[in-house]
Amino acid sequence: MMNNQSSNKTDSGSGKSRQHENLRANVVSNDELQVAAVFSSKQKVQEVLEIVQCNTTVEPSQVEVIEAGDPRMSEKLERKSDSIGKSMWSSHLLLGSLGLVAGLLAAFILTQFGPALTQQNPLFTYIALISPGLFIGLFIAGLIGLRPDRNEIIQTVRHAARYGKVALVINLKKSQSSSKVAQLLKQHTDSVVESIR
Repeated sequence: MMNNQSSNKTDSGSGKSRQHENLRANVVSNDELQVAAVFSSKQKVQEVLEIVQCNTTVEPSQVEVIEAGDPRMSEKLERKSDSIGKSMWSSHLLLGSLGLVAGLLAAFILTQFGPALTQQNPLFTYIALISPGLFIGLFIAGLIGLRPDRNEIIQTVRHAARYGKVALVINLKKSQSSSKVAQLLKQHTDSVVESIR
């Protein structure tokens, strides 16, 4: 009876992980994902890395090892600042434009078919609706630019380096499963985090 309960827990746990992966796969492709794990020593990292490479298609070029005092820690964790800047610029441009268009559309509808107040004051109606539309679009772009999901992986790796531990960071490719890599790492450490790069 105990075996049935433990197998049910395992099945439900793997089911949740599959749902989690499927949900993320609909939002972002695997080549945008990063998995990090913390270990007590570099030797342990090498042992686990061999296991991961034997059981997956992870290549050495996808792997970064971060130790205490690593001067390239930021480079290893983040993409080049040019690509980050471009994505922030394009998201602000796109979402700001969408907010502007939404405000214009709402103002047009109100000035054509809305209450008498909006029909008699079209200029004020446009001003009143374009401003919040533009602001909301830029605000959402700012939230995307802040990337609060990145904080967990960055803080985990920095904390590990600060206390003399070693972090293993794997940048996945499209064909690789983040849940499979994370599960292999979780067999050897409790500290495994995933994030969009």
